[in-house]
Amino acid sequence: MSEQFSNHIQVNISCSVEEYGSIIRDFYNYLKERGHSDGTQHAYHAAVTHFVCWLTKEIPHWRTINSETVYAFLQQHLPECHCPPPVIKGDKTLRAALNQLLLMLGEDRLSVITAPIPPPIVSILREFDDFQRDVCGFAESTRIYRQRFVRNFLIWLAGTSRADFTKITPEILVRFVTDQAGDLKPSSIGVLLSSLRSYLRFLQFKGESNIALFASVPRPPNWSLVSLPPSLSNAELEKFFATFDQSTPIGKRDYAMARCLIDLGLRCHEVAALKLGDINWHQGIVDLHHNKSRREAQQPLPDKTGRAIVDYLRNGRPATTCRSIFVFHRAPFGCGVANTTVRGAIRRAFSRAGLPWSGTHILRHTIATKMVQSGATLKEVADVLRHRDIDTTRIYTKVNLPELKQVAMPWPGRQS
Repeated sequence: MSEQFSNHIQVNISCSVEEYGSIIRDFYNYLKERGHSDGTQHAYHAAVTHFVCWLTKEIPHWRTINSETVYAFLQQHLPECHCPPPVIKGDKTLRAALNQLLLMLGEDRLSVITAPIPPPIVSILREFDDFQRDVCGFAESTRIYRQRFVRNFLIWLAGTSRADFTKITPEILVRFVTDQAGDLKPSSIGVLLSSLRSYLRFLQFKGESNIALFASVPRPPNWSLVSLPPSLSNAELEKFFATFDQSTPIGKRDYAMARCLIDLGLRCHEVAALKLGDINWHQGIVDLHHNKSRREAQQPLPDKTGRAIVDYLRNGRPATTCRSIFVFHRAPFGCGVANTTVRGAIRRAFSRAGLPWSGTHILRHTIATKMVQSGATLKEVADVLRHRDIDTTRIYTKVNLPELKQVAMPWPGRQS
């Protein structure tokens, strides 16, 4: 760290060395241990110093470092910040640095927020997320989507009047859904409606609503099995896998993660959660402990997938004590990858291959489609995809086009 930067840090924290000086020093060491570059260490260090200096000037109830004080800093202080240079004021850098500070202190990182949120709504969203996790048992991905739609609803509700968030009428619900539905795809409308019902059940669970309002959420027509699930052809799969540079460590990792998605039908978080002890190499079995249904499951390990993982473990994976199979090659160096790492690797591969997709779920559709077209039963497909209800798997009854052609009736009329 440069002398000028050190002096800047010392000046800024002099107002509260006893209270926050040790946290500032611990944070700098924390960044160093995670493997961040010198430039990132300096920028994050300066960002946290800016936050600490603001914190020391606020009234006592804000002097605890947690997500609420960080939100207040980003939403209240930053838009009107007149702190003298060279303080860090960039929202992206500040948010990233303060997320790392929260993680170091054992707090949850900030959710992705694109607009300022009033503190009461922040508090409600936190309670709602606890309800989804602890009472409903929803997976993290489900909670994130539902929290996003509920956040939009509460902001919309607060903007219409000084509304009591617990006093919601059927008319309000219908008006909100009508306002939002025009900008959403049919599938997203379904998520919006289920999110609202979940929030209304949350209010009833807390005793803040005496009526079953969730029954008044409108239900637009939704005919199941209308469309074919998209999938990749053999030529597209070859083009997709060819984009991974397996001569580099990161390329080996990303290729092995892609094989887990397409060969095992795993979800992003299941790939990220794989541990070294989850693979029984002698029996060729993968144990899945972190699947969406929270039930342990086993999958056979295909030869191509096993070879890709072995190549990464022997020739690409950095030396680390972490038990995750797939790890970061940058800061936090040697730690298990995040869901977004898996998703980003697939998105970049689609882009390099010139394919028009960005999500990973098409890879699960692809394995299911190929199984059905190879003669597998719906029960076998459901077992591989780990669907709890076989009705979820019924959509794949339409993908076996060669077999369907044999039973199709001729269309009446003139033959050309």
